[in-house]
Amino acid sequence: MSRTTILDGKALADNILLDVKNKILKTGITPGLAAILIGRDPASEIYVRLKEKAAEKIGIVFSKYLADNEIYADIDEFELRELIKFLNKDPQIDGILLQLPLPEGFDQDKMVKLIDSKKDADGFNGGDVIPPTVAAIIELLKATNEKLEGKKTLIIGKSDIFTQEIEKYLKKILNIEQFEIKNSIPDDCNTYDIIIIAVGQAQALKKPAVKPGAIIIDVGINKLDGVTVGDVDPECEEIAGFISPVPGGVGPLTVALLMQNVFELAQKNR
Repeated sequence: MSRTTILDGKALADNILLDVKNKILKTGITPGLAAILIGRDPASEIYVRLKEKAAEKIGIVFSKYLADNEIYADIDEFELRELIKFLNKDPQIDGILLQLPLPEGFDQDKMVKLIDSKKDADGFNGGDVIPPTVAAIIELLKATNEKLEGKKTLIIGKSDIFTQEIEKYLKKILNIEQFEIKNSIPDDCNTYDIIIIAVGQAQALKKPAVKPGAIIIDVGINKLDGVTVGDVDPECEEIAGFISPVPGGVGPLTVALLMQNVFELAQKNR
C-alpha cells in the first residue's frame, strides 16, 4: 500500500481562481488577456482553450489572436511583431501571452522579448510576476508542509531558461540552496530529497532512481497509448513521499497562476 501523498494541483488551482475572482469583483477592475497562437499544434490549442475557460470563469476578458492555415496563412515575423506592438499599446489589454513553441521560421526568444514587461503575463521578460509554471512548482512544494530549506534538490530539464528560473525562485522564495541542474536523469538521482523533472519523456523517472520519502514534482506532459502521462513512472508512488500527478498537478495550477498574474498586472497598469 502506497503511503505517497498525491499533491492535488486542481484543488489548489480552484482556490486560487476563486480568490482572483473575488478580487476582481471587489476592485471592479476587468482585466484583459490577449493570447497569440500561431500554427496548428494540438497541445498549444488545448492550452489556449484551458486558459480561455479559466479567464471566462473568473471575469477576465480573453482575446484570441489565432494565426493558422485557415485564418492567416502566411503570417511572418514582421506581422507578429506588429501585432505585439499593437497589443502593447492597447489600454484594454493588461496581459499578453505568446503560446509556445512557435512554428519553425520564428525567432522565439526575439518575439517573446517584444512583449512589454508591464504586460508580460508569462513573466519571461524580467517583469514583476513569476512565470506561472515556476510559481506552480513552488505552490506544490509548499503544499507538502515539509521543511524545504536544506533539502538536496535536483532539477532535470532540457530548457536552460526553465531550469534557471526555477533555481532563481526556489532560492528566493523557499531558501533552497543545495541545487544540481541536469538535462537528463543522473546516476545518483536517488540521493536527492526533491526532484523536479521536465524532460518530456513518458514515465522516464523510474522507482530505483527515487530516494525513499522524496518529493517529486512532475512537469512533463506526454502521450502514451493515447493517455496523458508525466515524466514519472507510476511505480514511483511506492517509494516517494510526495508526487504531483499528471494530469492534475502542475498543469491546472499553471493556468490559475497565469490568471493571478494578469490580475496583478491589471492592478499595476490601471
